[in-house]
Amino acid sequence: MVPQQACAFFTHIFDLSIERRYRKLRADLDGRVQSFILAQVNTPVSCDFLAEVHFFDYDRLRSGARRVIGNHVVPGNEHLVVLDFYRNYPGFEYYWFIEYDVVFTGNWAVLIDAVQEDSVDLLAGHIRSLHEEPEWAWWETLDLPGCSLPRSDWLRTFGPIYRISRHGLQVLNDHVKMGWSGHFEGLIPCVMRSASLSIGDLGGTGLWTPKQRRHQFYSSFSSPSPTGLLNAGTLRWRPAHYLPRLRRNTIFHPVKKRIDIREAVLELLAMHHSWRGYLIHCVVSFYYTLLSFWPCAR
Repeated sequence: MVPQQACAFFTHIFDLSIERRYRKLRADLDGRVQSFILAQVNTPVSCDFLAEVHFFDYDRLRSGARRVIGNHVVPGNEHLVVLDFYRNYPGFEYYWFIEYDVVFTGNWAVLIDAVQEDSVDLLAGHIRSLHEEPEWAWWETLDLPGCSLPRSDWLRTFGPIYRISRHGLQVLNDHVKMGWSGHFEGLIPCVMRSASLSIGDLGGTGLWTPKQRRHQFYSSFSSPSPTGLLNAGTLRWRPAHYLPRLRRNTIFHPVKKRIDIREAVLELLAMHHSWRGYLIHCVVSFYYTLLSFWPCAR
């Protein structure tokens, strides 16, 4: 049977540790989902995987877009790459996009099978409204000409891992052609909601999480402060996970290979914290990670 789902492993590096992550993902999917590597041109992917790679040229994609954020894929322009992948591989019902620094502490098939019967057009993590997270830094990047969706109905997601339907990608493609633009974590859910397409959360505890997946697959934490958004839980923006990831069948992001002192210092400076404040931040972050364990004991 031809797989009805595709999974694109999104990366800009391909060293041995990243190769192992991709090998595990591909083995866990075991033919039920067709796996691909989605990489910027000139990414040094091993010859063993070239048949599975879709290389994209971001400079070409950017030149064809009406508006982008900055000069690179990150931050916020990933939807251009996603649409390029879809146009080259249009034959699937659903498309998973998983970044290289996402780890699932179990067999990926557990997650895939758990949402198999959920037919929503967008399945993502940490879905929140503008009301819930008004200080999210990227709301003001959204430019939605002709949109009848009130700002009170705007949504954002956290995008290291999500699934989107073929119909959802068609609609997204149409809206981008009409000039809709902005950070993809806000643009995609707003397109879905404006077009009355269905949306659901992978897990967690948000309002968009179905009852059967509450407290499942990841934990995250919201704060009204722009510096406090997604700094805790298993699925977060920063800091990186370096401690052992003990909870099974859980999404962790971002997962780094090893402690990089230079990166840690730069992260600290970017967050404008004192060392004491950073220590408190890490303790709080670890606390919210520990909170994700409590459903396992129920």
